[in-house]
Amino acid sequence: MSKHSTTPRTLSRRLAALLAALALLAAMALPVYAEADLLPDAHDEVELLEDEPGTASGEDTALPEQNAATPEPEQSAEPEQPAPTETPEPTAEPTLTPEPAATATATPVPTVTPTATPEPTEQPQKMYAARSVDNVQAVSEGENTETHTLYFAVPKSWSDCTVVKIYAADGGNPSSDHKYFLDMQEVDETKERRKIYSVVLNHDDHYHNGGLNGLEFRGYKSKGEAFENGNPADTAYKVVIAEVDRNLGSKWMSFNSGDTNNYIGGNYYDGNKGGGWNRDDWTTYTVGHKHFAGQKMAFENKTSKPLTNVQAWFYEPDGDENLILVSNSIPLNIAPNSTATFNIPDDFCSYVKFTWNEGNSPKSSKIYNFYGKDVSGNDEESFTYSDISNCFIYTGADNTGAVNGRWGIENSFCIYYDATFSKLPTTGKNDTGGDYSIPKAGQSTVYYRIRKQGETGKNGTMSRIKGTDYYVADVPDGYTEIVFSSYPLSDDNKLATCGDSTNWVTIPENYKNTEQCFYADTNDDAVYHKGTRGGYWAPKGTPRDAEKGKSTGTKVVDIKSAPFTEEANTKYVTSTLYDYYTDYELNGNNRGSYDQTSPTVSHRNWVPFREFDQALSDYYEEAGAEYPIYTGHFQPAGSPEFREIASTLNLFGYSNDDNVKFNRFMAINNSQRNEDNSSGSDHTYYAYQGLVADKTSTGNADGAPLLNGTTSAVEPHFNKEFLLGENSKNAKLGEVYENVKFPFTKVPNLFGNETDVDYWCFDSKDTTLYLKQDSDSKYFLQKSTTNREPSKNVSALSNPKDPYGYFPFNETANPGVFSTYNYGFGTKLQMDFTLTDDGMVETEKADGTTGKASIKFFFSGDDDVWVFIDGQLALDVGGAHGEVSGLLEFGETTENGKEKNSVTAYVSRVKKGGTLDKDDDKDKDEKNVNSPVKTVKYKGEDIKFYAQGTTLTFDKGQKHTLTMYYMERGMWESNMAVAFNFPDNNELQVQKKVDLKNVTDQKFKECFEKQKIFNFTIQNQATHYGEKKAVGPNESENPSQHVNLTAEGNKIEPATKQTESNKGDYIFELATNPKPDPGNKNEQVLHWYARYPDTEPVSYWRKQRYGILKLKDPINIKDMRFLTFQVYVGSNDGGELSLNNLYLELLDNQQQQDPTKSPGQKGSLGTTGINGATYGSVELETGKWVTVKLDLHKMKEQGDFNGNVQTIRVGDNYSRNIYFRNFTFIPKAVPTEMTGFTTDQEKIPDYGSAKSGHLENAENAQYTSNMDTDTQLVDEDGRFVLEDGEIVTFSDQFRRGSYISLKEDLNPNLYDTTWTVYENGQAVTSMKDDSESVTVADKNKSLDKQEGSSPNDGRTEKIRPNDEQAGNSYTGNKPSADTIVFRSYKDPDETSSTLTKLKVEYVNTVKTGGLKIQKKAAAGEEGTIKGTYTFKVTFNDVGGEGLEDGDIPREYTINMNDPENPEHICTITGIPVGTRYTIEEVGSTDGAKLQSVTVPPNCNSAHVIKNNTMVEGEIKEADTYPITAIFTNTQRTLINIEFDKLWKDANGSEIGTANQPDEIYIQLQRRLATSQNDEDWTPVNYPTTTSPDPNYVIIKRGESHWQFTFSGLDQYQINTDTSDSHTDYVYRIVEGTVKDGSFTAVKPNETITIKGNTYVVTAEAKAEISEGDSTKNTQATATDGTITGDSGKIELTNKLQNPKFNLDILKKSADEPETPLKGVEFKLEKLMADGKTVDKDFTARIGITNAQGKVKEKDSNGNATEKDIFHDLEAGAYRLTETKAAAGYNLLSAPILVTFGKDETCTLNGSKIEVSTKGNKPTEFTKNEDGSYTLALTVLNRKTPALPHTGADAPSLWLLIGLPLAVAGLLILVFRYNKKGGRTR
Repeated sequence: MSKHSTTPRTLSRRLAALLAALALLAAMALPVYAEADLLPDAHDEVELLEDEPGTASGEDTALPEQNAATPEPEQSAEPEQPAPTETPEPTAEPTLTPEPAATATATPVPTVTPTATPEPTEQPQKMYAARSVDNVQAVSEGENTETHTLYFAVPKSWSDCTVVKIYAADGGNPSSDHKYFLDMQEVDETKERRKIYSVVLNHDDHYHNGGLNGLEFRGYKSKGEAFENGNPADTAYKVVIAEVDRNLGSKWMSFNSGDTNNYIGGNYYDGNKGGGWNRDDWTTYTVGHKHFAGQKMAFENKTSKPLTNVQAWFYEPDGDENLILVSNSIPLNIAPNSTATFNIPDDFCSYVKFTWNEGNSPKSSKIYNFYGKDVSGNDEESFTYSDISNCFIYTGADNTGAVNGRWGIENSFCIYYDATFSKLPTTGKNDTGGDYSIPKAGQSTVYYRIRKQGETGKNGTMSRIKGTDYYVADVPDGYTEIVFSSYPLSDDNKLATCGDSTNWVTIPENYKNTEQCFYADTNDDAVYHKGTRGGYWAPKGTPRDAEKGKSTGTKVVDIKSAPFTEEANTKYVTSTLYDYYTDYELNGNNRGSYDQTSPTVSHRNWVPFREFDQALSDYYEEAGAEYPIYTGHFQPAGSPEFREIASTLNLFGYSNDDNVKFNRFMAINNSQRNEDNSSGSDHTYYAYQGLVADKTSTGNADGAPLLNGTTSAVEPHFNKEFLLGENSKNAKLGEVYENVKFPFTKVPNLFGNETDVDYWCFDSKDTTLYLKQDSDSKYFLQKSTTNREPSKNVSALSNPKDPYGYFPFNETANPGVFSTYNYGFGTKLQMDFTLTDDGMVETEKADGTTGKASIKFFFSGDDDVWVFIDGQLALDVGGAHGEVSGLLEFGETTENGKEKNSVTAYVSRVKKGGTLDKDDDKDKDEKNVNSPVKTVKYKGEDIKFYAQGTTLTFDKGQKHTLTMYYMERGMWESNMAVAFNFPDNNELQVQKKVDLKNVTDQKFKECFEKQKIFNFTIQNQATHYGEKKAVGPNESENPSQHVNLTAEGNKIEPATKQTESNKGDYIFELATNPKPDPGNKNEQVLHWYARYPDTEPVSYWRKQRYGILKLKDPINIKDMRFLTFQVYVGSNDGGELSLNNLYLELLDNQQQQDPTKSPGQKGSLGTTGINGATYGSVELETGKWVTVKLDLHKMKEQGDFNGNVQTIRVGDNYSRNIYFRNFTFIPKAVPTEMTGFTTDQEKIPDYGSAKSGHLENAENAQYTSNMDTDTQLVDEDGRFVLEDGEIVTFSDQFRRGSYISLKEDLNPNLYDTTWTVYENGQAVTSMKDDSESVTVADKNKSLDKQEGSSPNDGRTEKIRPNDEQAGNSYTGNKPSADTIVFRSYKDPDETSSTLTKLKVEYVNTVKTGGLKIQKKAAAGEEGTIKGTYTFKVTFNDVGGEGLEDGDIPREYTINMNDPENPEHICTITGIPVGTRYTIEEVGSTDGAKLQSVTVPPNCNSAHVIKNNTMVEGEIKEADTYPITAIFTNTQRTLINIEFDKLWKDANGSEIGTANQPDEIYIQLQRRLATSQNDEDWTPVNYPTTTSPDPNYVIIKRGESHWQFTFSGLDQYQINTDTSDSHTDYVYRIVEGTVKDGSFTAVKPNETITIKGNTYVVTAEAKAEISEGDSTKNTQATATDGTITGDSGKIELTNKLQNPKFNLDILKKSADEPETPLKGVEFKLEKLMADGKTVDKDFTARIGITNAQGKVKEKDSNGNATEKDIFHDLEAGAYRLTETKAAAGYNLLSAPILVTFGKDETCTLNGSKIEVSTKGNKPTEFTKNEDGSYTLALTVLNRKTPALPHTGADAPSLWLLIGLPLAVAGLLILVFRYNKKGGRTR
């Protein structure tokens, strides 16, 4: 049997199975509902209809996979590392210097642009073509012969003339006239190129009668024609002015311009005029610009460097004065110390300029006019060409690169003479007896004589440099000695003997390196002593300082050395001494050696400060001073009278002819007179008020007195800068001694009407003081009891006179000899003080009762005294006068309802003038009818005050500063008495100094100034007496002001209003606290956010970033001192978190009061942040609330801020979420009231330590500062804050014997810190140990310069039996913390009455580090990189504490040709540790491009940023610095491709950043321009710090506004092409997706899905790149989103795909395909993303078919309208359900599922429907013209079969009964068949 034969049994089984299957299928096909099915057609032709009964469903129509993975682009076999290029440096103007040329190529022509008029140049006087012997300008010692030069321009017809002569007649008689021929010399050309000739006529030989009687110009074609005597018949050409051979005489032509009838008219005649005498035809010849044509000019290189490509360029101005190049440049090559010569071109030219290369550095000289013409501009100078000025001498470039050069003689050098002092005329009456100044009075010539070894000297004259007192001469090399004089010297040995010449002086040997100047002495004493004038050599421009310049060892002032010993009962006040130099002292002389043979009564002795006074005069004139103050004795009448020499001084404000000026001058500068010269000499003891202004230069105690009537001119006698060199003499006119200890002695009962009142007093009558210097070079005034005679006053006749005076510089003077006295000096005393509440001090009388006495400040003496309190003039005792007294009396008053302290001034007598009424001709005592307004008894003597000044008021409780200025300027007497009884205290001072010795850059040093950032903590333990609470702020009178953020009426909003496009970009609103305090979870705080960083302090963007809190009611902060607030930043929002980036501004309410006004502002104005205004160092930390405290006094103001805060604006420079709360304004401190001269110890606070028995925070301890007027309080944490240079004083805040723990909160990363304890100004190096008060662990312990943060003196306070210990828990044990005992170290037991005054000085030395930049050539290009490279290093966050106001940019260079730097490294040092920086290359001189920037592996403090073009890092402390950054350059052509991303919605509008994704991925691709194949696009590897794979770049939303630059890209293929012949790369940028680290590109114009949104990506290329805030075009080819051939920009635009969709349903009959079905209803629902849940936000739509079978909107009657119901659908999944069938038809058996994608796709029941390009299909997906899409579906329904039935559906019943019976019958047949043998085995 066959294996595959079918048996009956098998057949029966198969038949049974078939029947069972038929039955099952029939059951499944019961037509309860019709079921939709896809027809077995192609999937793009889908029709829906119900299934026919009994038929099988269509075969599987599942669509093939549509989105198969796209293969990645093929990687380049050798991916190339792209190289960033340098950022081009903006060029302001084209350079004047041509590029260096190695070969003979055309040299670029320098352009010349006239500019502003400069100062006159430093050149010798004008001279035309002068000749002199040995190149020294000759000075004739004999008679000077008179000459006259005639000039003649040949007529145009004389073009072939080669010889020109004049034929002239000399004399007035034709018969006897002397006739002669003279050759003329060609000297110039006219503009028409006609030659100009000249001839020089000698008076004796050619015109002895002063003119000519005949004149003819003769021209000859050759020399042969022009024989010696000339034959008129042979003359080729002739121009006759006046015929020479005329028998009756010709016209008389005089050369004297005063001869009005016969004057010839000029010296120049133009032959084109044809001849004949006409005066108007003659003009004055002006040298034409061919005058020097063909003359020799030279360039001398006086440096040690060779100069290459030297070019001389000549120019001539056109009619508009524009300089035009007149010929090709003249090339020169000049070796070191050599000269190249050339000739001036024959063309018209008057300007010359030189350019050259010095190494690789291009240089350029100024533009010089060599005809002596006045020029304009800083780049132009002028000189006159001559034999002594024909060589440009280059001496090198200075540190800034500026060229140093001058014009002079070849192989010569310049010698300068400074006549500043020697020019003062000596021609006054009864003075010197002659004219001995150099130069002489009224002249401007200085003569000199030079000589060499073994040769006779030669004379010369020096030229004055215009506008200066410098004279200059060119001296040939080889001369070694010189004499300067006021007249020509005739003999080497016959020198002047009255100061009108110097002696022979040796010329300094270093004249070749620096310009040497001889600084001549003043007239005193060479002129008076009849000798040669002295002086000294120094580099030109050096400020005069003879003491230093002469280096003779002589000291102008004798200041002896001595140890400083503190005296008991003595208060040392800080003072400054000003010494004014006489003319004699200005020469470096000491007054002790002064010539005493001179008459005592003489101008020499009475007016010895002449140079000083002239400098004062210049100062006053420039300032426009109304009351000039001079030094010396100015005798108004008698002999010698000042008017005799006044004209030689010419002092501003003086006049011999104007009585008003004369009297005012004398009233101010002489004690005898008032302004109207009334009462003769009765005004000796009168003050002159009003010489200085009412306020200091700053309006505060740190200012200086201003000259009255000026706004900024400081009184020069107390102007340090003026005295030390900043004056018209450019001279050190005196000396300033600062920080001098001035002793005051405690004296009781100084004033007779008081008892038991202590005063501090100094009275020169009782005490003699001399200036001393201790071993530490510190100055102090020491009392002298054994050498008082040199301080005795003298009379004008030099007779000793009682009493003793105040002469601090007189220690070595000859007693009683005033010519040796050191007159002319000033003293400034400055002290801080506080007043009692009522301005009185309590005293204890002998009977045990208490009384009160006013606080006083008293002065008596001469001359000027001005006393300022807090910068306001309180006491005016000005003028040159005898003893005058002044008194300040303090008290209290009420002002505007507020109690204040007051002070009233009294002066003994005041004369008319100054502040007196101009119309009042009386002195003040006369106005008071000679009745005193106040009388006090000082030391038993009645002092009567006839003048009362105004009363000043002060807020109570403030620290004040009194500054007294005293001046001795009238000579003879110098009296001073000062007494005061300000309350005195025990003091602890704390001083902060920042040592910047390691910081090299001044800008970084400034970062540590005015920074209140040094936090200190102070604790105290009182060891004696009981409890005493410290007085805190007076909150009842001036409470703190807290800003209620949720107050009704406040307005909170961002500066930039929210719009749809910027939604989320700017936020400022109330929000729930992200870090709430316990129990306050719902606290509302301010939330700020701004998109994108902006670090510019003043910019458009900052104005957009503000968060604005506008208060309903303004807060008055006039009496507030601090603003505190808290700030919170989340841990994910840190970044550049710094006070340097956080800003806050306060705006006042001026605009609310007057809308036309702008509000006043206070805060971060012009700065990047609030740094600089903080009180203490604040470190912002993420994840916690941080308190920031601002000092309102340190916040910048503008717009006249009125103190009423209406608006608070905040923000940050970076994009982060910041929260603010607790804005609180805190008032000033209220100081303790003081009542007595000193404070009782038990009344001093204990800060809770008396009870606790241990150290406690010194909360509310009061202190004052030398940098502040407010009294301040230590806060609750025991903290106070200092800045560099600040000294705070705790006055009577700690009890004697208490422990003080003082600690600085150090930043050890930035500072090394030491501390020193001082007692009364001296460092404590040992301490007294045998004391009853303290136990000393080590008496030799030094407290000087100890390392650490907290001082410890090792002392323990004792408890003595009689000590007051009630209420005090001290046990006698020293605290464990570092402490000092607040007691004297020298006298701890207080055996003297001296108070305890300690100071702890902290010195913080800033640690510094550095960085190194290295320049390298690209591999294979070594040796081709030869230029100089410039790097910009931008520093910020100085010290890691943000101390700078703004970025600190610096530029550094690396010269690749520098043999001393073979590694090409630039090292930068001296930068504070912690400072951040960026490094970028900004320029190169050889055109090489930046290829790459790398950071070596061993440098862990820096990294590469900004598209691989910059390095960012932080300065670390290190002994040696590793290389920080390596910049590699190439000569290959590199380009940049800039990228920008734009976001558009479906309508083309910009998408707001809040709706943009967080990041995208892009890839740079390229292919050769010769390729058109997509397969050739290859990715360019471009490593960045943000992307893990160099194959792509991650661009984040918040960084750089979606922009990025691909830098340093090869323009063309390397190694195969050259720059001359190459194939460019084509670049494009594609966007893509990243999955599992793999980048998949999206092709142009395709879609990409990002975070659920689908975008079409399009690219546009532009041939432009960014340049600052603008763009510039490039040479690139930009097509189809690609860049070729140069740099360019590619923009990728992502357009959001949000298309609309329509669903059109056509209902037809399946049985009758052409029959539409009416009345069929459909329901459309939208599903959620899961495809099952109904989207409740979408309202289901119900539609009904019309007569045409189309689904339309159903109206209220249930009929179809004309409106399409399923149109305008958003992308998403939809379910369509047939809810009502047509009559006689079945419903669809299942809903239809339709999905519309944002990527413009459609799926139907899971199958994708492609967009149709054909028409008339039953299922069609088409794109409409408006961009929407329509899915058209034809749905077929079958009719319901009509069968009989009773109560049931007949067909269904038939099927239920008939089909099973049929199946059963078949089964029976099969069974029987098998039983009968139908199956075989």
